[in-house]
Amino acid sequence: MKKKILKMTGKVVLMLIALELIALSINMFYEPSKVAAGGATGIAILLYEAVDVPTSFSVFGINIVMLVISYFYLERMTTVKLIFGSFVLPLFLLITPVINLIPHPFTSVIIGSIIFGIGLAILYTLDMSSGGTTVPPMIIHRHFEIDKYISLFVIDGIVCIGNIFVTGWVSFGLAVMSVAISSVVIKLCTMFEDKYINF
Repeated sequence: MKKKILKMTGKVVLMLIALELIALSINMFYEPSKVAAGGATGIAILLYEAVDVPTSFSVFGINIVMLVISYFYLERMTTVKLIFGSFVLPLFLLITPVINLIPHPFTSVIIGSIIFGIGLAILYTLDMSSGGTTVPPMIIHRHFEIDKYISLFVIDGIVCIGNIFVTGWVSFGLAVMSVAISSVVIKLCTMFEDKYINF
């Protein structure tokens, strides 16, 4: 029983670390650089740049809508798994200060992408999610058997294109670069986990 509690506590702590890493990457690297690199957080950055809505509020709103959709179109356990990340990430975005740690956007986005990728990799390893735009690919996969990663790639691509209209072509290029870097980091972390770590 003790081992089970310790294991569960460890997973919760790891998930909190992962969500805070994502919040750090958004508030200290992506948002100051005006780069929306996909997902609910990317949409939130676009909304912030376009109409000055705080990213934490936008992410929370998107996550709530996605939770409702998940409740009706996905398994109950999947929705339960989404709840934690859907509420904690907006909270972390709210309490984590927005600081332009590295003024040079190119360098900032590279570092932010690595941190973001590590955060997502931890969540994937734990079979958890931060909610948001991870929900539509799950629904599409369930009903049409289209790979989740393909749907997520399309959604991220659309968000990246949004940079062109809101913050410009440079931000679009940085966003595409960010998605590529994060994907590589996730893959490397997954390979490391498969070889050395067993959750």
